[in-house]
Amino acid sequence: MQPTLHGKAVRLEPLQDEHIDALCEIGLDPEVTQFMTIAMRTRDDMARYVRDAIAAREAGKAIPFVTILQSPGAADRIVGTTRFLEIDRNNRRMEIGGTWLGKEWQRSRVNTEAKYLMLRHAFEELKSIRIELKTDSLNVRSRAAILRIGAVQEGVFRNHVITEQGRIRHSVYFSIVAEDWPGVKTRLEAMLNR
Repeated sequence: MQPTLHGKAVRLEPLQDEHIDALCEIGLDPEVTQFMTIAMRTRDDMARYVRDAIAAREAGKAIPFVTILQSPGAADRIVGTTRFLEIDRNNRRMEIGGTWLGKEWQRSRVNTEAKYLMLRHAFEELKSIRIELKTDSLNVRSRAAILRIGAVQEGVFRNHVITEQGRIRHSVYFSIVAEDWPGVKTRLEAMLNR
């Protein structure tokens, strides 16, 4: 059973079919998903994206979440999605990826708190020893955000992926290992308490 991860401002719930329409409201904007390797232009694209994530969960290959902004006194709002993927239980490692947020919530505490919740769950509950993150080499904002939370850049996989648009993408790889977690946790908690 996939958990729900609870924070102060953000809740990460298991991704479901019922989230497709809310994700369409924010995720069909080309600026939001411009660095993804798959096209996200229509409701059918979003439905395929969500159903592929759910199928990966059922196969034990991913743990996909919908990112929900909790609003005291107002309705909670779906603002994006993220997931654990490339799960390697034998070597106690996985990747955090497939992350995107609506424009209004980018560069806000939403992604910081979501990463905190996921990293805490991975290291403290699942006993992971390595978490990987990667991003498009052209996604300068994402690269800076990953470094800001305390990940270490490990290298660039050149000609790593061909996007649906036909562009050859170089992927920048980062990691946080178990020995890093206490410092990263303190750093993230300080960022969230500002």
